[in-house]
Amino acid sequence: MKKIATFPLTENLSVITQWLSLQGLAHKIIEQSDQQVILLEDDRYEEQIKQAVQRYINDEQFKLELNQNVHEVIQKQQNQRKNFIPQNIEMYVRATPKQAPVIFFLIFVSIVFAWLSDFGQGGPFLRDLLILDPFKLQLDLNSPLGRWDGLITLLAKGEIWRVISPDFIHFNLMHITFNLLMLWVLGGQLELQKGSSSFIALVVFVSIISNIGQLLESTYLFGGMSGVVYGLVGYCWLWKYVEPDIFFPRPLLIFTLVWLVIGYTPLTEWLGWGRMANAAHFYGLIAGMLWAGVTLFVNEILVKKMKS
Repeated sequence: MKKIATFPLTENLSVITQWLSLQGLAHKIIEQSDQQVILLEDDRYEEQIKQAVQRYINDEQFKLELNQNVHEVIQKQQNQRKNFIPQNIEMYVRATPKQAPVIFFLIFVSIVFAWLSDFGQGGPFLRDLLILDPFKLQLDLNSPLGRWDGLITLLAKGEIWRVISPDFIHFNLMHITFNLLMLWVLGGQLELQKGSSSFIALVVFVSIISNIGQLLESTYLFGGMSGVVYGLVGYCWLWKYVEPDIFFPRPLLIFTLVWLVIGYTPLTEWLGWGRMANAAHFYGLIAGMLWAGVTLFVNEILVKKMKS
């Protein structure tokens, strides 16, 4: 910091310090050797400020004018703040069906399938949505190898939808409401920014990874869009470092990670919420981050080619 001027301790420096602040000049006033010392951070305007300060010291008329101008500016700013009416600021893009058709298609199908399956209460329709239909398999589904063989068997029969259809199974109103709300908030902005085709590719990739991960680690009796939601969390987490405009507040990240940890405890069962498909959450998160990493890498290569 540069020393600009010194004043006796009895001098009232309120006007000069207000004037410096109004000029956007960061400064500090310290007491040194029984004097007040003005220190200026930006020394580019050192000479101009020194001249103004000296004029303030020696020219009483200038001091009076400066005092009047400073108070007028401050009063004007106060009036502006008093009359300021805050505008409605959108924290995130509220995508419409026209802007994000894929999101609203997923929401519609999830609601219809939840109604048709009576929120996962059973029946032929539910079995067609599960990643495995135990009635069609003569295998030991209690082991990861048996479940894997069951999946390969059904895929070989052409039932390829089963790696994605568990996304549309929901077991209660809270389950579907939370998943679809998060899908709309996080996914809507991504479909707008990246396009519907890119968003479909992301959802399909995350769905396959999270559903197969859940099958091999735990069971075939699971469902929900939360694997995709965690994939969107992982994707947004990485992409926010490149595109800060993406809506992904830190509290949301902390909540999803804490919820992921809770899912590996018996807490939700103690509370009567049932067991979470937590492997789908974990593998969905990893899949979303992996997809983000790949797309970031590809984008970087394309940018370098365009520059070369």
